[in-house]
Amino acid sequence: MSAICLLHNSRTCGKRRTIERSRGDDLVRIVYAYDWSTRSDNAALIRSEVMSVIRSLKQNLPVRFSFNSLGAKDGSIYCDICRQIKSADVALFDLSTYNLNVILELGLAIGIGTYVFILRSAHYQPRPRALSDLNGILEYRFSKRPGHLTFHADFKRSLTAKLRLVAKRRIKNVTE
Repeated sequence: MSAICLLHNSRTCGKRRTIERSRGDDLVRIVYAYDWSTRSDNAALIRSEVMSVIRSLKQNLPVRFSFNSLGAKDGSIYCDICRQIKSADVALFDLSTYNLNVILELGLAIGIGTYVFILRSAHYQPRPRALSDLNGILEYRFSKRPGHLTFHADFKRSLTAKLRLVAKRRIKNVTE
């Protein structure tokens, strides 16, 4: 993983040591980016889906999991989000509202090499020609029913498989 600072276009990142430490522990990190101004319960319902996957994996894997929304934690908003993405094993991006911040964060995650899941509500109207180059990338579309989401592709199975793989790598790294 590159230790460059994307904000300051320099060869060193002030959060480099924190990011390096995150790679050697037993914590599987999942981050989630979405449009915070959305007045729907999509974020809570997606959180519920992810937490159910985590609960099932915790029964058989001796690692810890964290699932957090991207955002400012302890300083510069951009540096904090960049650190969170660089430290993450898996990142989820809800592009339902075509929020430019979320799209920028998705690009950062792809550029860094973080494994990404693109989520999009089937209920939002697509903008003409918006993100047309993403049409060939697998995205997990979902529909909302009262109190739960229905994914058109098997999001939970895909997320479970990816998190299981990451957890096994974490176990191997910690025991070596």
